Amino acid sequence: MKRLLACIFVFVLVISIFYVLMHKNGRDPRTAAETVMRAFEMTGAVTVSSEVYIRGRAADFRPDEETSLGLLRELAAGIGEGRSGDPACSPIDTDFAAGHEINYIIDENKKIHMTVLEQKEPGTGSMLLISLLDISGEPAPARYAEAMSSVLEKHGIGHEINITVAGFVEGKLDDDETADVFDRAMKSAGALRIEGMDDNGLVSISAFSPNISGYLRTGGKKVNFSMASRYNSFEDRTYIWIASPVITAEY
Repeated sequence: MKRLLACIFVFVLVISIFYVLMHKNGRDPRTAAETVMRAFEMTGAVTVSSEVYIRGRAADFRPDEETSLGLLRELAAGIGEGRSGDPACSPIDTDFAAGHEINYIIDENKKIHMTVLEQKEPGTGSMLLISLLDISGEPAPARYAEAMSSVLEKHGIGHEINITVAGFVEGKLDDDETADVFDRAMKSAGALRIEGMDDNGLVSISAFSPNISGYLRTGGKKVNFSMASRYNSFEDRTYIWIASPVITAEY
C-alpha cells in the first residue's frame, strides 16, 4: 500500500511539473478537441478511444469525500451521463498529501477516474486529476471537455485540458504511408512540425497549430499538437494517436 501511495504521489508530481510549462493564454478546450477530431478523421483510422484529461488546482476546494463525490456527479451530469451506479471512493493519505481516488463507471464504454488531493504544505491548496475515457468508437471529446470545464469554472477551479484520440488502420504502414497519414492530419490541423522521433517502429511528432490556443514550451519552442503511430504485429494493425497538447495515453 505504501508503494502504491508513493507511486501516486510521484505521478501527480511529474504531471504537475509538466503542466507548469503550459502557457495559459485562454486555451479553448472545444476548439482543441474539434481540431484533434478533424485531424484524426483525416487519417482514415478506426476510432478506438478518446480521453479528456484534466489537471486542476484550487485554493479553497477541500477534498473530503462528500465534496469530492458531489463534484464527480456534477461532472457526469454535465456531460449528460449521470444515471449510473455509485462511484467507488478510496482514501489517500501520504506524508505529502491527503484526499480521495474515485472511479465511476458510467456505462460499458465510458468511465471517469478522479484523484483529489490536498497537499499538506500550507498554502498550496488542492489538486484535481480527472480522466474521462470513452471506448465507444464514437467519442465526443469537444462536448465532454466543454461541459467539464464549465463545471470546474463554476467552482473556481483553474484547470488545463488535454485531449487524446486513438485508433488503428489494418496492416503495417510503410514509411511513405506513415508520412502521408501524418501529413494529412497535420494539414487538417494547420500544424507545423517542431520535432519528431522514429524509434524501432514508434513514430511520433510534436507540432504547433495556430488553430489551437494554448501551448507548451519545449526547448524554447511552442508545441500544442502531437501524433504517434506504432505497429502491433500480434493484431496486424498500426495504431495512431493524436492529441492536444500532448499524448497522455500509454503507447
